[in-house]
Amino acid sequence: MRQVLTLSLTCCWLAAPAMAAESEACRNLLDQRNALAEQAMKAEIALVRTIRERICPVLSQQADQANANDRNALTIDYQALIDCRYKVEEQLLRSQRVLYVNRQQFRFYTAAGAKLARQADGLAQELREGECPQLR
Repeated sequence: MRQVLTLSLTCCWLAAPAMAAESEACRNLLDQRNALAEQAMKAEIALVRTIRERICPVLSQQADQANANDRNALTIDYQALIDCRYKVEEQLLRSQRVLYVNRQQFRFYTAAGAKLARQADGLAQELREGECPQLR
């Protein structure tokens, strides 16, 4: 019995560094995926902001000021801002080709956003198929 316990503890002791390295590799892969996804979203946000500034310049300026000054929050007509957002989305659908739809069904219209989103989805696939069960 003592030999079995010693053998089991030895196996665990030898496997611990490998498991830690694997966990670190998984964490790095997840960090890379998150960074790519964030960059992809920023590209799309910039596009939406540009269109919003054209369609609803006053609301757009108010929203930007409110975001920059959340302590001194300005009074914003949120329903008008939501309506403006719908107009922006309609404009995008009519004028831009969707270049990529990611796993969460988010549409990417910019080349940079689509490329980064594809890369992020590729890393997410690696995480799911790889040895990263805690990060799936």
